[in-house]
Amino acid sequence: MRRAPTPVDLANLAPTARRILEAAQTIVAERGYADLTMAAIERESGANRALVSYYFGGKAGLVAALIDSLFQNPDVGLVEEIRTAYAGAERTERFLDWQERVSANDRVNRMLFELLPRALQDPDVRARFAGEYGAYRKIDADCLGTAPVELDDAEAEALAAVSIAVVEGLGIQRALDPDGFDHARAWRAWRTVVGCYLSLSDR
Repeated sequence: MRRAPTPVDLANLAPTARRILEAAQTIVAERGYADLTMAAIERESGANRALVSYYFGGKAGLVAALIDSLFQNPDVGLVEEIRTAYAGAERTERFLDWQERVSANDRVNRMLFELLPRALQDPDVRARFAGEYGAYRKIDADCLGTAPVELDDAEAEALAAVSIAVVEGLGIQRALDPDGFDHARAWRAWRTVVGCYLSLSDR
């Protein structure tokens, strides 16, 4: 298996590199992955296409940075704040509020749905996604496994995996039928399911 591209330090990108990444995000979110060509990146960013290689090592590195940006999006990054600012049942409630916002973020969802199929075709992309999902299962487990009773690590991570699947599944349905699908109602049902699960004394 080929090695995954080296992660990009997104917090400290040079201004031109950030402009290139933001251009790539716009192309993927608004026009789809098929339109993510070097020429399109150059037009959208106003930066010479050679700078993609300079800053990201080529298109594969830029795609790796796009994947990283899905998980480091400000909406996603708020979970770290939740972990440090809240505890117990309040942490779980705040976390579910955050997950609902993520699930309803149409731009991030469109990028995710455009990039995920690449994981089935490219082992580097698959490795990048697997690593990011693994990290977020642990973070999410920390938020879900605290209230009203503490779960053991394996159980909390299993619940986190299902919760991530719900976030993305509801996002897909919202994207497919934005006028007919009641995302808020579906999310209320999921909160009830989580509440019932956490309240069971013998799982």
